[in-house]
Amino acid sequence: MTPEFALALLLCGFVLLFSLGVPLAVSLLFASVAVIAADPGLDLLVVPLKVFSGMNNFLLLAIPGFLFAALMMNKVGVTEDIVRLSDLIVGRVKGGLAHINVVSSMLMGGVSGSSTADVAGIGAILIPTMKVKGYSPGFSAALTAASSSIGSIIPPSILMVIYGASANVSIGALFVAGYIPGILVGLQQLVIAWYYARKYGIDAGSNEPMPAREKLAVLARGLVPVSVIFVIIGGVLTGVMTATESAAVASAYVILVGVLVYRRVTLSMITEVAVETALLTSVVMFCVGTATLFGWLMSFYGVLNVAGDLVGSYATSPFTFLLFAIVLFLVLGTFMDPAPAMLIFVPVLATLAPQVGADPLQLGILIIMALAIGKITPPYGISLLLACTIAEIPLSKGMGWTVVFFVAFCALLLALILVPEITLWLPKLLTPDLV
Repeated sequence: MTPEFALALLLCGFVLLFSLGVPLAVSLLFASVAVIAADPGLDLLVVPLKVFSGMNNFLLLAIPGFLFAALMMNKVGVTEDIVRLSDLIVGRVKGGLAHINVVSSMLMGGVSGSSTADVAGIGAILIPTMKVKGYSPGFSAALTAASSSIGSIIPPSILMVIYGASANVSIGALFVAGYIPGILVGLQQLVIAWYYARKYGIDAGSNEPMPAREKLAVLARGLVPVSVIFVIIGGVLTGVMTATESAAVASAYVILVGVLVYRRVTLSMITEVAVETALLTSVVMFCVGTATLFGWLMSFYGVLNVAGDLVGSYATSPFTFLLFAIVLFLVLGTFMDPAPAMLIFVPVLATLAPQVGADPLQLGILIIMALAIGKITPPYGISLLLACTIAEIPLSKGMGWTVVFFVAFCALLLALILVPEITLWLPKLLTPDLV
């Protein structure tokens, strides 16, 4: 069987299965197995070996730790405290509820690392209230979905763990590098929210004074979940813990907080969260394994080498190379889950980056941001779909303002390419040994 025919069979099989609604990871697996079975030069023993090798990475052990911490925080009621803290910070500004939505997402991003958890937790609280206050359901859903993208950019981020493992880049440096871009995304969305509230003359913000004692109570209560960020990042920056170890420590810390502060943690709750974590982790790891197999086959038949040669020929400067990477992952994020997209294409791009003068760390943040915004663009658009479901509107009604947030996000990506120091300054300052 010629490489061209095998490659056509691989890609057509994947596209056909995925188009029929077969889950992405299963589509990758079945297409790969079909090609290996049809090629006399390959043995089916390759399948378990490559799938296992993709999952056999110490860095990926951070994923269940961060998932457990995020799920446990949601179980004990952290979302409500974060929303109250956000209300204390920005609730009195014009468009207060919209600002609370964005700031809550920024804080939740530092706790959960999951945009889907962000939409589910914050959206369920704020979207109905925003509708009552006069915000259109479409804007409420679009803002909630767009702000949830911050959860993948501000650490801890599961996407950062996957990128670091596949590109051999320090996860600690990625964590630090994500802060300024994540904050800029949040500020950008705050400006859009303020413009919307002013244009339509709604939600002047709360004018009711809050007693000093209540402010202190809200601040103390809200800072408890936010302190998880300092446990994770502090341990990595001081060199006391690796990112994987910090995930384990964060899980133990969350249980301790739940027992001593929230007093809601029970053995059955821990068991329930552990089972849910195991199920979610298995889904992620199955994607990692099958994407590794699929990517190896593409490399075996030469497609990734050809793609690398094309990129190397036309992307001759850091700007054109990074621009190509952003466009590629914006398209991929529209159609597929971020983890397989990274595992298939990142190894090639991370190898080419130094050759054209691009920084793999900067490349990683740009790819993560591009994939994060992919969660609000149909047909994949899982965050937008979930937000529209909470708002009780069809997907089409949330698309108008989603386009506004998408265009603003892309403009920020362009700025990050043109000014690399926006991404690289903080890790160079705080983690020079890891950059």
